[in-house]
Amino acid sequence: MRKLNKFMEHFWLAVAIGTALAALVVVYTDGFAAAKNWFWFPGIALAMFFLRRFMRGRLEALDDRHNAGR
Repeated sequence: MRKLNKFMEHFWLAVAIGTALAALVVVYTDGFAAAKNWFWFPGIALAMFFLRRFMRGRLEALDDRHNAGR
C-alpha cells in the first residue's frame, strides 16, 4: 500500500507540473486574461499532492504504531 500511496503522490505532482506548463503555454499564446482559468488545474493538482502527502504520513505512522504493538 505504501508504494501505491507514493506513486499517487508523484502522479499528482506530475499532473501539477504538466498542467502548469500547459497554462503557461496558453498564457504565452493567448495572454493572461484569456488563460487565467487555466491556473485552477495546477492549483487543484498541487492541493491533491499535499493532501496525499499529509495523509500518507498519518497513515504510515498509524500503521507503524499498530505493527509495533504486535
